[in-house]
Amino acid sequence: MSFMEVLLIFADIMILLQLLLGVIMGIVFGAIPGLNTIMALALALPLTYNMEMIPAIAFLIAVYCGGLSGGSISAILLNIPGTAAVVTTTFDGYPMAKRGESMRALSLAIIASFVGGIISTIILALLTGWLASFALSFGPWEYFGAAILSLALISALIDGDLINGFIATLIGVFLAMIGTDSIGSVTRYTFGSINLAAGIDIIVVIIGIFALSEIISSTNKNLIPKKGGSADFSFAQFIVALKESLLYIPNMIISAVMGVVLGILPGLGGGTASIMAYARAKMASKDKTKFGQGCPEGIIAPETAKNAVSGGALIPAIALGVPGSAPVALIMSAFLVHGVSIGPLVLKEQPHLLNSIVIALIIANIFMFLSQIVLIKYFAMVITVPKYILFPIIAVFCVIGTYVINTTTFNVYIMLGLAVFGMFCAKNKIPLAPMIMGFTLGDIVETYFRKSMIAYNGSFVDAYMGSPVGSVFVTLAIIVPTVVIVKRIIKRSVNE
Repeated sequence: MSFMEVLLIFADIMILLQLLLGVIMGIVFGAIPGLNTIMALALALPLTYNMEMIPAIAFLIAVYCGGLSGGSISAILLNIPGTAAVVTTTFDGYPMAKRGESMRALSLAIIASFVGGIISTIILALLTGWLASFALSFGPWEYFGAAILSLALISALIDGDLINGFIATLIGVFLAMIGTDSIGSVTRYTFGSINLAAGIDIIVVIIGIFALSEIISSTNKNLIPKKGGSADFSFAQFIVALKESLLYIPNMIISAVMGVVLGILPGLGGGTASIMAYARAKMASKDKTKFGQGCPEGIIAPETAKNAVSGGALIPAIALGVPGSAPVALIMSAFLVHGVSIGPLVLKEQPHLLNSIVIALIIANIFMFLSQIVLIKYFAMVITVPKYILFPIIAVFCVIGTYVINTTTFNVYIMLGLAVFGMFCAKNKIPLAPMIMGFTLGDIVETYFRKSMIAYNGSFVDAYMGSPVGSVFVTLAIIVPTVVIVKRIIKRSVNE
């Protein structure tokens, strides 16, 4: 099948309508606390069984792109991230919304998401084979280094007490260790509960620690924005944000490349990409103090990187048959339903599949961009809804979202317990973001560290000397917190 034949398939008005509906479905699932992209894809997958292969894959990709973008809406407006990938967006998105600039924050997030998605698609089209080989060159030590560097960055660069940042990260890592470990199949920290043998799901942790605790904590706070917020949205405001975003093109390009590179490494994904992009933007900024206070760069960097993961995660899936993330694994299953096993031979024998995915990504990102512009006014109005109406609705979605994971009320109880714990941490100024990222990356850190020790006969020194790339990550994970600590000590001594 030639490129033009593939293009003609997407010229069908019904196919385009399906993609538009898929994008909107993804945005809605991403925006509602308690729901997420994986749920949207799981519900969308059965709808593709009677479709032809290319329209089916395109529809799922549209849902995927919409979900990635939609997650930023609740993160910015309510400080409730639906996934780990948008935790970093809350750092500057929510403060901007609180001071009455919700439309500005949402507009910058939409633009950054679109740019990240398009850049990653271009890289996917041009460099799939080469980047797949790059992914294969990464061993356990490199994965460990990348994960431990992400944890160091999120712990050290977040505002507030550095010790509390590290404590929060370690708490998250501990929560990730509950259940059966992936190496020795040993069950630990379950306190005799069979329900904890499989561990705690990331959705339960995010909803409990971030969403429900935020709802309970905010019941006595005024969430209605100041004058100039969401209620007076006009297209002119979006144009102003678009012009503003042009100032940060270098930031977006660098963040997109980081997102693609980290996206091709299975297991790391959007959370790691957004953290590293945010950290790089903050370290490169002339005024670091504005980060965490509603800084445009603090929204643009993680949003661009997070959406650039979409193309990056598809690269190992197409070229190697290895999904770069859980949503991509669901998209891969659609290939299997249609009798196609993607992998190294696909690029040679069926190059039209790559062309189809590239075209689908471009169309999906364009539809995502246009849909968000049209719907942004209505999404932003959510913070004008009275709290006695809004909070119970969100709480219901939180309960539903945790229950449907494996249809057990035990997840709901865990969520409630984590919500109380999250309130306790927030009251004692222990940041919640490092906790979420510690949980997200904790299993990766432990698994690949143990695999590294097995590969190097238990010698940390041999591992460090034997893998330069991974060792650079590990060294930076030590240097960055050290530099931050020294700077804070110097600043404190000068102020005194």
